[in-house]
Amino acid sequence: MGSLVFATPWLLAAAALLPALYLLLRLTPPAPRRVKLPSLKLLGERDEPPPPASRPPLWLLLLRLGAVALLLVGLAGPTWKPAAIEAVPARLTLIVDNGWIAGADWPRLRAAALDRLDALRLAGTEVAVVPTAAPPGGWPKGRPPAPRFVDVATARATVEAMRAWPWPTDRVAVAARLPDGDKLWIADGVEDAGAAALRRALAGQAVQVVRPRQPAIRVAGRSGDGWAAQLVRPESGPDSVALIARDARGGQLGRTTVAFEGATATARLALDAAARNRVARLTLDSPGAGAVVLADADSGRPRVALVDGARQGDAAPLESGAFYVRRALEPHAEVAPLALDAALRDPANLILLVDAPVPSGDQTEVLLRRVRAGAVAVSFAGPRIAENGTTASPAPLRAGARALGGVFSWQAPQRIGGYAEDGPLARLPAPPEATVARQILGRDDSAGAMRWAWLNDGTPLVTARREGNGLLVFVHTSAAPGWSELPLTGLFEAMLRRLLPLAANPASFDIAADRPLTLDRMLDADGELVPAPIRARIAPADWERVAASPKTPPGLYRAGDVARPLNLDLGPAFRFAPLRTDGLRVAGAATAPIDIGRWLILAAMLLIVVDGLVALKLRGALPRLAATAALLLFAAPSPAEAAQAQVQLGYVRTGDPALDRNSAEGLASLGRALTMRTAVATAAPQAVDPARDSMGRFPLLYWPVASARPLSPAVAARVRAYLDRGGLILFDFVGGNDDGATARTLLGPLGLPQLEEVNEKHVLARSFYLIRRLPPGTWTEAGTAGGSDRVAGVVIGGAGWANAWSDRSAVPLARREEAWRFGINLVIYALTGTYKADQVHTRALLDRMGTDARR
Repeated sequence: MGSLVFATPWLLAAAALLPALYLLLRLTPPAPRRVKLPSLKLLGERDEPPPPASRPPLWLLLLRLGAVALLLVGLAGPTWKPAAIEAVPARLTLIVDNGWIAGADWPRLRAAALDRLDALRLAGTEVAVVPTAAPPGGWPKGRPPAPRFVDVATARATVEAMRAWPWPTDRVAVAARLPDGDKLWIADGVEDAGAAALRRALAGQAVQVVRPRQPAIRVAGRSGDGWAAQLVRPESGPDSVALIARDARGGQLGRTTVAFEGATATARLALDAAARNRVARLTLDSPGAGAVVLADADSGRPRVALVDGARQGDAAPLESGAFYVRRALEPHAEVAPLALDAALRDPANLILLVDAPVPSGDQTEVLLRRVRAGAVAVSFAGPRIAENGTTASPAPLRAGARALGGVFSWQAPQRIGGYAEDGPLARLPAPPEATVARQILGRDDSAGAMRWAWLNDGTPLVTARREGNGLLVFVHTSAAPGWSELPLTGLFEAMLRRLLPLAANPASFDIAADRPLTLDRMLDADGELVPAPIRARIAPADWERVAASPKTPPGLYRAGDVARPLNLDLGPAFRFAPLRTDGLRVAGAATAPIDIGRWLILAAMLLIVVDGLVALKLRGALPRLAATAALLLFAAPSPAEAAQAQVQLGYVRTGDPALDRNSAEGLASLGRALTMRTAVATAAPQAVDPARDSMGRFPLLYWPVASARPLSPAVAARVRAYLDRGGLILFDFVGGNDDGATARTLLGPLGLPQLEEVNEKHVLARSFYLIRRLPPGTWTEAGTAGGSDRVAGVVIGGAGWANAWSDRSAVPLARREEAWRFGINLVIYALTGTYKADQVHTRALLDRMGTDARR
């Protein structure tokens, strides 16, 4: 059955005082009796004898003695220890799986191990905790350390501090180091190559299986119109899962929900060209390193706008510079041949101008505006630029071309002399066949111009200049073979490939590919990027062969400005094969001892309350107390009034069950944070259909936007009326905003005024918390920063707020705290407007504190 044990049994010795207490309670005199004072003249010599002593009833004595007895037993720490199914061992080796599979369900595995230790807490068992996954950097001396037996409390602290790691377990190495004696394996429930070796080492011992529940991504890659992924789930996994594409800042670019057919599913996520090149990771809406695939920016196909200065029919294809550029780039980029006007309007961030002069005027202004915003314009020299010049060069050019070699030249064609070490072409080869016979020179060395490559005689081959956030690049020879042999060599393709990453980051110059890559941020077992715990390095020649392991953890590796991801890479054949338990004893979940002391103390407190009520009744004070309680109850607000005093947040129903559930959970978590940290009491969030439901009672509406369909005129009119009455809507573009295009499409019918990005000077940044760094890409109406009485009606962003607010989502605690603070500021702003921007009392407050207000 079990046994009853006490933590401090010496307290039970106080029970010997109960008889004395019984006698004391019996002799206690009754309460003093009130006697009316007679007239002084009648008082005389009369004596009023004291009332005879009375004894309390036996049932009241027993009630009081029972309360004291229960209190004594409760304070002695009684614990009911259920009968053990198996004999309690004197020493136990506890083996815990903590690889990437366990990481997705780590709270459950750790709880199973802690429950087992709690069941041994009173038995005096010594325990050795053995994890099956090596720490970052690998086992010391290349093998697991010998198990060390400690008391249960120390073992429990070890398990609480244990972490899961984002790589496979090493069950074979652990099996070779296990000591003799009793053992228990807390397993992640998946069969792998090392499970058989560990089963042999544990023959006849116990195993407790914690079945996995979270799905994973087998393989993922870019497709023609977006991304595709092959997913796999365990037997107890969900029926459907969402695949989400996120950018480098965590913003959602796209989302699709896919249902499993058996154990696998194929997900396809369509994205436009701009969004495809911004994808930094693919994730499932579940935790774990297996649910994340980091995207390789270099493996993408950036869009390139190609402008050919030659008119149609001017040159044969094999004599056209645009032909050689297109042939070199088409395996690596999406090349769009366009006219100059169309290229300036195209979203491509890399514009190649092949002998295409850009004359002074409107086209120059448009091009420079694009470049200052972050675009890169690369011009190749040629006969037209030699004759007409171009404004798209880093420095003014001389008229005409310099000829090297030929009948009228004393100089031979020049070979490549070298590359700038701090430029994107650093350490490229200089093959002898890559010679230049004609080039265009600059008038002088312009300030700010950089030389990335030059010829043997020191004259420039490639120059560049920063212009705002972008670059102007000029190749001083032609992309056609007439001026040089460069287009006929492999160096031409290598140079163009080196320029492709500049489209994503024009500051990425240090992109040489011959240096070892060093771990910059590690992908942890929860699927989040964290600072690298070790200095892992991978040689470029080994990159294609390396796999995620303790010595080469998954994450982002860098070499200069080159960043490459190393993923878990499960492979197309991976499946969650159920763990075999043949030869092992399957142990059920441990039953921890039951602490009954708290319940005994509670029972004692209840008996004391009953005793107090009885005493009040005997004194005649209970009716007055009941009348007072009734009065207080009558004065208390009714449930309807209390509900009316609560603030209710609303969210727009989208029709996507997963998205709506995420909105409800996120707002509920934000409401709890508001109630705990502020004076705002919130009710449960409510879904709203803006086409039919009244929105007036919601101070803040959360509107998740997953598509770019514009608002209908009827809905726009209702939303506009809500905003005019002082409402506030947070538009969260969880499906991606495409640099504002989606927002303009959706919100165009509202006729919003000019928008501006929210910064730390806006009243939103100090309505409750002082926020120094607001979420990037958050916009609101211009003129509402707090300098006037205008209050914003819309806030636009794409940070996936509901997911960040929800305490059920797998986001880092720091990010959730930042999201909660922004959400609290947003609700307070919706309730108080620009109250925190009012500076009318600043001078009086400074004077009261003795501070000179003029400082």
